[in-house]
Amino acid sequence: MEPVTVWWASLGRWAARDAARAGLAELLDPSERTRRARYLRDADRDRFTLGVAITRVVAGRRSGLPPERVPITRRCRDCDEPHGPPAIAGGPHLSVSHSGDLVAVAVSPYGPLGVDVEEDSGRIGDDIARHLLAGDEPRAAGGAGLLAYWTRKEALLKATGDGLRVPLADLHVSAPHEPPSLRAWDGRPDLPARMAMRVLDAAPGHAACLALLDHPEGVPVRERDADEILRQAADRI
Repeated sequence: MEPVTVWWASLGRWAARDAARAGLAELLDPSERTRRARYLRDADRDRFTLGVAITRVVAGRRSGLPPERVPITRRCRDCDEPHGPPAIAGGPHLSVSHSGDLVAVAVSPYGPLGVDVEEDSGRIGDDIARHLLAGDEPRAAGGAGLLAYWTRKEALLKATGDGLRVPLADLHVSAPHEPPSLRAWDGRPDLPARMAMRVLDAAPGHAACLALLDHPEGVPVRERDADEILRQAADRI
């Protein structure tokens, strides 16, 4: 069975490689370059560029197309503007997340999926917990516990395509010390049986989770370093 693959990139490895950064930026299409230019900080521009580059290189390898010619759409469900999540007609299914030093791109041939990585920066505190946790989820989870809840719920919302249109407290997930699972979704009783989840092996100081919607039972998940494929793509330009 073909695995679902999560590709990882480290911002720190690329921040000082000016020529490589310029090469990867050349892979972006006009709308992606416009979106990239709107970021005010270099780190945010670099994270976005890495996510786009990995998406294009991996999808290009599957389709036999050069990365810059992969037909990625980013239509927003709310306004039709090109700032939504990446999609490729006919697949594969994609999900991208970046935070702190890490960029993750998840790719599946089977169905929708969501990946979320978050840096343990301390920003998810009691004020956010009030909106994050369902009534049956323990509130004394601590910083690491809240981060686990956050990444699990964000991954689920990406997999369904709902994003933050759905309140996080509508999702009921397993406790941080337990394997991740969706226990209930208010108003959507069908979803727990259709969803599989995995904790990912993020770098120290980060947490990450993967959610798979309507995937074959027992599908393998493989995590890979994207550094080599990115270097090859940057050198090619």
